[in-house]
Amino acid sequence: MIVQFIFFLTMYPVLFILYFCMRNEGMRSDGFSFGIRMKPEWQNDTAVRRADETYRRRLKKLTVILAILPLTTFFIPYFSVSFSIWTLWITAICFAPAFPFARGYREIRSIKQQKDWQNQNRGYSFTEIRNAGQVRCAKSAEFLPPVLLGAAIAVYSLYRAAAQGRIEAGLLTASFAALTGFLYAVAIWTDRQKTEVICSDSEINLNYSRARKHIWKNMWLAAVWLNTAFTALLAVVLTWDDNISYILWSCIIYTVASLLLSFGVLKKMKEVSRRYSPLKESPLEDDDSHWLLGMFYYNSNDRHVLVSKRVGIGTTLNLATPFGMGFTVFGCLCLLIIPVSCVWMIMEEFTPIRLSVENGLLTAEHIRVEYEIPLSGIEEITLTGETPRWSRQNGTGMENLNKGTFHIRNVGNCEVLLNPQNQLFLRIETEDETYYMSSADDAETRKIYGQITQALP
Repeated sequence: MIVQFIFFLTMYPVLFILYFCMRNEGMRSDGFSFGIRMKPEWQNDTAVRRADETYRRRLKKLTVILAILPLTTFFIPYFSVSFSIWTLWITAICFAPAFPFARGYREIRSIKQQKDWQNQNRGYSFTEIRNAGQVRCAKSAEFLPPVLLGAAIAVYSLYRAAAQGRIEAGLLTASFAALTGFLYAVAIWTDRQKTEVICSDSEINLNYSRARKHIWKNMWLAAVWLNTAFTALLAVVLTWDDNISYILWSCIIYTVASLLLSFGVLKKMKEVSRRYSPLKESPLEDDDSHWLLGMFYYNSNDRHVLVSKRVGIGTTLNLATPFGMGFTVFGCLCLLIIPVSCVWMIMEEFTPIRLSVENGLLTAEHIRVEYEIPLSGIEEITLTGETPRWSRQNGTGMENLNKGTFHIRNVGNCEVLLNPQNQLFLRIETEDETYYMSSADDAETRKIYGQITQALP
């Protein structure tokens, strides 16, 4: 149940944030309707306004449906099923609004063609070259302190985790420290992108770009410090007190803070757009042909990797560049992994553990063979009614399944394959490892215990 509350507190609000961000994309004040360049008089056309109203109704209906679906997880007792629903739901809310938007895009594009609305300079893109390279807001000196602090925390965490025999905890902390460096690199990279052209006055273009880049710089700097703080908190929790509740609350606070930061950036960007809206001229260019569905930019004649979005606020990739294409392929592969991971998790929870003793081997199976322990290598075996207080290093931790490597404070690591809802467990000592196991039920566990003790000298 705690997983449902975590997702509800951190991810559920994202649906409504996306709704309020997308509902005005059909009729924007900056000269776009569904990602298509439009003049003010075109946007006032009855057919265009009707298409916008239809889009809003579709988006609202879709949001209501998506708002109801995850609530069902509070009535599902199985972790893998509820977790899969939330995971697929999060993926859905990121892509589902694109469907009513795409329908609106096709309607507006059809209207624009039927009425023969054409902008000047059709097919051309304009680039600001006057002092464009001087519009830089992100300075390395501001980002280096949190980056270096994160690196120091990672090094110390790895040292302490190695001393405790818990290198996985140190690696997890180091991965978040590496994320700090990645955020810094992205901040510098985005700061080097081209200046957006909103009118024929270079000074206005440069000031507009400077205002936007300053907001992005502050956002990335805040994100870097936030990630460094989370890295430090994670290092303390994992290497000093591995209480799972501390980790969960740390993740919740980190996620909520990130969402608030993103929401603040969106608000400031809208203020800048509103401030410069009177200064924007009628479209200087008509490059609709380079925008797929008004959302995806593909222009092989543009060498820039990042360009300003037409939908939402911020930047998007030029899919015609090698990086843009490679990142898109990588993203598609990651999306394919999501349903596969959900199926695997369901199999993990619903597949019973099976222990068997044959041919001088204790075999532990769960989906596949997990362990094969020669009976001659067992130094001690105990039938116990409780398990020690431990923390999972890697593997699976569900209400009916603990599997993988677990760490016992002041003792060390052990290999675990058991159902924590059972009452009886096997504690097996070999020369190299300590194992905690149980079979599908207590009767089977007791039977396996008897078979092993009879086979031992």
